[in-house]
Amino acid sequence: MITERFSKIVAWGYIAALVAVTFAHLNWQAEFGNPFNLYRAVALCLAGMLARLAYPQSPSFTCLLMIASVSALCFSHFLVNGNYGSPMDLIVAMTGALWGLAIGAMLSRLISPTSKRTALY
Repeated sequence: MITERFSKIVAWGYIAALVAVTFAHLNWQAEFGNPFNLYRAVALCLAGMLARLAYPQSPSFTCLLMIASVSALCFSHFLVNGNYGSPMDLIVAMTGALWGLAIGAMLSRLISPTSKRTALY
């Protein structure tokens, strides 16, 4: 089974890779697709899922992490291209991250069906 530390490294590494691809040379972006399209929504969905699997006991933290990640990606896109994109791009990115969080929550329940909370007697 995947350890908790390894899953955290994978989640943070994936988010860092998304930012790196955004800062990459424009030829790389052409190969990976426009940052604000379906590919970005799927990438953020995967990031949300990995974050939720890495932090199964912290749903608030993962939501804040994905909000910060989407904001950082929008800001890095601004630094690279000089524009923020449209509001619809932000909505699509946040929706992709939200779906990832939901899928990650479902998968974490399937992987670990027993709750780690202690019973109060």
